[in-house]
Amino acid sequence: MARVLQKLRSVDFYRKIPKDLTEATLAGASISLFSAITILLLLSAELSSFLAIETKEELVVDRSAHGEFLRINFNISFPSLSCEFATLDVSDALGTKRMNLTKTIRKLPINEDGQRAGYYVHDDLSSVDVKYDEPTKEVTVQDFTAPLTKDTFKACTEVYSVVVVNFYAPWCPWCQRLEPTWEAVTQEVHNKYLDSDGRLRFAKVDCTVEVDLCREHQITGFPSIRVFRSGHDEVNIHGVKEHESYRGDRTHASLLAFADNLAPLAGQPHHYIRGVTRMAKTSGCALSGFVLVKKVPGALHFLAKSPGHSFDHGAVNMSHVVNYLYFGNKPSPRRHQALAKLHPAGLSDDWADKLAGHDFFSHAAKATIEHYMQVVLTTIEPSKHRPELSYDAYEYTVHSHTYDTTEIPAAKFTYDLSPLQILVSEKQRAWYHFVTTTCAIIGGVFTVAGIVDGLVHTGARLAKKVDLGKHT
Repeated sequence: MARVLQKLRSVDFYRKIPKDLTEATLAGASISLFSAITILLLLSAELSSFLAIETKEELVVDRSAHGEFLRINFNISFPSLSCEFATLDVSDALGTKRMNLTKTIRKLPINEDGQRAGYYVHDDLSSVDVKYDEPTKEVTVQDFTAPLTKDTFKACTEVYSVVVVNFYAPWCPWCQRLEPTWEAVTQEVHNKYLDSDGRLRFAKVDCTVEVDLCREHQITGFPSIRVFRSGHDEVNIHGVKEHESYRGDRTHASLLAFADNLAPLAGQPHHYIRGVTRMAKTSGCALSGFVLVKKVPGALHFLAKSPGHSFDHGAVNMSHVVNYLYFGNKPSPRRHQALAKLHPAGLSDDWADKLAGHDFFSHAAKATIEHYMQVVLTTIEPSKHRPELSYDAYEYTVHSHTYDTTEIPAAKFTYDLSPLQILVSEKQRAWYHFVTTTCAIIGGVFTVAGIVDGLVHTGARLAKKVDLGKHT
């Protein structure tokens, strides 16, 4: 057994020198302390590097699943677009067109300063197909059917308990189609409810002549049929001013039935009448919500549109303020934190929404404001231990401009999705790399320090010998 142990000692790589054969020096102690400090600093830096998150960026073809939809979220204020006619249409490069979206869209009346001025509006789609009478021979009308002027309008609405006013424009095809029916109904109402009765009157206003009068009543679409009770069309409910607008069929029978329902209720401004829709009496509208679109180039069109109405293109103002507009879903706080760490360029304040807080004003008639957005998908994939933090981040660049149009002005948000996807994955270092580097640091510093110590010790001995030679 002793012979085996003796042979085992022969393979010792770290042979020991007897302590009495070694010599401690002040220089060696200084080098040892410096080496120890150096090793600690390098090991701390290596540990920090090992624990830090490293990422790997790849540019790949978009891996989105076939048929996957993209969510576009928005909140846009239009100070000069009434909620009564504010509409959102969506189209894309595949020919898909969705008109007047309402299911996921909310409309909030606002004033000229962008402040809330009413309750959320729900579109009434029951009047999409407005009925008209077939063309008949012209009716001989009397003077009472002449259009009201600014001077006669106030007197008329004050004399009669209820006045139904047709605000029209002669060039409007819907107004032209309604005109013979309106004249016939006006005459019948006048004969049935005499002036001495003072309950009901049908009248009309030519908005191409009485421009200021129509603007005073926020008339933007033609024809607009308003109900005036006791001199005004306002209904004040909990401090919110609304106006009453007829949105029913435009046939002779429907209008007469409407008149017969109104007459007995003269003096009752808050009584519900079939065919009347109450709309906030404000000039603007804020549209908010989201739409789901295919992942192909497309556009969101915000414009004034309504079945059975025409609009003066020169009077439509599509100035707007973008409160927010972004693609995809908002990240949770944990995902946002992971995204900030892993994103190759970090996160700026407007990293996902370049339009937020910007306003765009139209200074010319018949002007469409277009925003062209190029959208890029960045997929963040953390380590396998944190799969819940995976996130698809959509970012975009935007270019805005204004141009004249022969069609009705609009606010157009055109988007184009990049076919390439940025894939950012978390890169982890293996534990044995850290162990290897640690050994390299300790061994390297120890070796270099030993060389330096040997050189210093040899130099000191040579200097000592030279010094002794001078003295002998």
